[in-house]
Amino acid sequence: MVTSSRPARQYRIGVAALVVIAVAGLYYVKWSPYYRRAFVAAEKHSIGVSIVSGKLASPPPPSLAAAVGYAWAYGKAIWMAMVLGLLLGSGVQAAVPRDWLARHFGRISFKNVALAGAAGVPSMM
Repeated sequence: MVTSSRPARQYRIGVAALVVIAVAGLYYVKWSPYYRRAFVAAEKHSIGVSIVSGKLASPPPPSLAAAVGYAWAYGKAIWMAMVLGLLLGSGVQAAVPRDWLARHFGRISFKNVALAGAAGVPSMM
């Protein structure tokens, strides 16, 4: 039962749009790249160069330039996932009733923690 002033139809449309964004976004950002990477790892026994050392044999010595280089490389590697996370987080706040979220995820019980964990598994977090 929806206790808000918004009609239940609006919530259903919002949740349906959120599910479409989540599935399409997770496929594009997470599932498809990691699926392809699994075949590369099986064939070459490696997933590529390190984000820390790149093609060098060892990581660079600690320095401001190394820290900025790593931060830049990491940002380039995760920016799409970060944008998707922000989109999904704001979509949940806008489309899902707060009382429903509190009822299903807001208590510290085995059922609620397991449900929250299961909800996070598709995002590979």
